Amino acid sequence: MRPPSTVSDPEPRRVVITGIGLITPYAVGREASWQGIRSGHSAIQPLEGLSEQLQRPLAGGIIPDARLSSATLSSQSPLQTEPSLTLALKATEEAIQDADLNLNRLNRETAGCVIGSSKGGMASFAQLAAIPYSNHSAAEQPPPELWPQCFAGAASHTIAAHYNLQAAALTPVSACATGFSSIMRGAELIREGICDTVLAGSTDASLLPAVLASFHRMGVLASQFDSPARACRPYDIRRNGFVVGEGAGILVLESLEQAEQRGVTPYAEWLTGGLGSDSTHLMQFDPEAQSLAHLINETLRRAGVEHDEIDYINLHGTGTQINDVYETHALQKAFGAHAASIACSSLKGGMGHLLGAAGSVELALTLLAMRDGIVPPTLNLEEPDPECALNYTPLVAVPREIRTALKLSFGFGGHLAAGLVRTWNVER
Repeated sequence: MRPPSTVSDPEPRRVVITGIGLITPYAVGREASWQGIRSGHSAIQPLEGLSEQLQRPLAGGIIPDARLSSATLSSQSPLQTEPSLTLALKATEEAIQDADLNLNRLNRETAGCVIGSSKGGMASFAQLAAIPYSNHSAAEQPPPELWPQCFAGAASHTIAAHYNLQAAALTPVSACATGFSSIMRGAELIREGICDTVLAGSTDASLLPAVLASFHRMGVLASQFDSPARACRPYDIRRNGFVVGEGAGILVLESLEQAEQRGVTPYAEWLTGGLGSDSTHLMQFDPEAQSLAHLINETLRRAGVEHDEIDYINLHGTGTQINDVYETHALQKAFGAHAASIACSSLKGGMGHLLGAAGSVELALTLLAMRDGIVPPTLNLEEPDPECALNYTPLVAVPREIRTALKLSFGFGGHLAAGLVRTWNVER
């Protein structure tokens, strides 16, 4: 029997966020996307071609570059590049530039990536499904590059190969909590000493008939809206579902030691994250919201953050009947009477639900809100549901110092995620 070790475990390393890359329905780029979110204007548009195919009015968050959106590329055959991969590459490039990361000096052996995808390359799947199977000449066969683009791990492989990253290359899959789960896993790789640098985030391009039809059959897509811009109404009494958007959010995570050696000022420090599960139903949550309330309290406890230290909560806020009440009840249980005074907002009314990319994009926008001291608004919240009684920052952005923020993210199948970030303070 081996004697117990006398060597104590090393302290977990501190993790900071030094770069942001964003592509959203508002814009291709970080600052323009942030300006769109804080403006209080919606980026949601009618999905005319897809509406004709599915024979019902549809709205969605289309990326304002026809070369990047699956809604415009899906009519071409065959695709040469899966749009979700292009989004990931462009967002990663911006994040690296923002972090002033010198690739010539980057230690590739301690640099990795965690790029999530909730479904893989759906546009490539659609292209393959549209090509009749044939045993004839090679010219009639699908282009060989389509097959690997379908895999869930295609984005992490593409980023790792493009930048010759030799540490971990991972792909979390947790439905609409995928993006935030990816950030959490990236931070863990640095805390545990596996990596010094991690490119972490997620990508999603799902404005495709099969995806939209499946959500329609589930009854979660917004319907009966007077205009696309007003289709998604988080926490409003008239809410009836979300709209699908596309995009990517990639963050540069680093160990504090490396960031200090490089002389860069981080956006924020990653304090901690937590995962939970609500196993009530594949598509529904426990009305009592006990699992989420427990996760929130445990996340705060492990970070050593008091409830009254939270300045802002970036909500999941899909605009569906059940989820918005569930999230509200969980926060009321976790924070008690203090819940009503905390500034909160959901960003999905303005840009749609980015599905697998939602969590990383929304965290990135939370970091920009912290940088500028502005709470972004919850759009289309005109008649609050009496069961949704929090400070959701309706319609108009509000100036406010945000030092510590809580981010929540959920997914079908009962996936729950919560995490904390704090503005960088060299004295902490």
